[in-house]
Amino acid sequence: MVYFIKQYGFLLALVMASFAFAQPKVKDYIIEGNNYYNKGKFDEAEYAYKRAALEDPTSVKANYNLGNALYQQKRFKESISHYNRSAEIAQSKTEKHQAYHNAGNAYLEEKEYAKAVESFKNALRNDPHDESTRYNLAYAKKMLEKQQQKEKKENKKDSKQDQKENKDQQDQQNQQQNKDQQNQNQQNNKNQQDQENQAGKSQRENEGGNPKSGGQNGDQKGQGNQQSPEIKNGSKGDGSEQDNAPVGVGDSMLKALQEQEARTQRRIIQQKAEKQRTKTSKDW
Repeated sequence: MVYFIKQYGFLLALVMASFAFAQPKVKDYIIEGNNYYNKGKFDEAEYAYKRAALEDPTSVKANYNLGNALYQQKRFKESISHYNRSAEIAQSKTEKHQAYHNAGNAYLEEKEYAKAVESFKNALRNDPHDESTRYNLAYAKKMLEKQQQKEKKENKKDSKQDQKENKDQQDQQNQQQNKDQQNQNQQNNKNQQDQENQAGKSQRENEGGNPKSGGQNGDQKGQGNQQSPEIKNGSKGDGSEQDNAPVGVGDSMLKALQEQEARTQRRIIQQKAEKQRTKTSKDW
């Protein structure tokens, strides 16, 4: 795509304007810059135009030609500032038209299509009949439309990507929460099982491990089988399970004691009877 740079014989116009209106130094610098520009030495032309602009910042031609020298070096952003400066201070519509036209071209190079469209529109406001400006404006509008469509697609793509990333992140969070909940449940079950085991152990110890006999103060009977006559009084609470007589042994022992007592009574009676007989014989 080739778009048109406005020059309109500006070199001749600059020379004439310099002789008529500019200060001597400004005129000399612009002539020097024009000579370098015609030879394609754009960097040296830039230096000469900058010196002219420093001598007279309100010089339309110095700013405009400086913009052209920078444009030729593909320093488009810098050229735009000087084109716009030239358009602001220009008095004639022709000068404004040229400055806005070339600023639009620089915006095209920077792919700032919206600003390019606005610059070409400003150029046409000052010269509605320029076909090259109309052509460049149409081109800028077309490029702007493509840019907007591309941005729309990219935004849509980015939106989908963001949604996917958000979904993946949410899934990961849910998985982590589920994992944490499972771990918590397992820990709770383990703690509950440990408590149950500890409770069962304590119950078994209470049921089988403590002595059953012996009073608290040593003055109570042991807690053995009440049917046994052999249960002893506790000694300072240290009763022993061995003090408890087995079930059924008490009856046998009681019977044996009764028989022994009966034999003892019989011996006593027999001894008394023998003694009585002895005494009776002596009296005789």
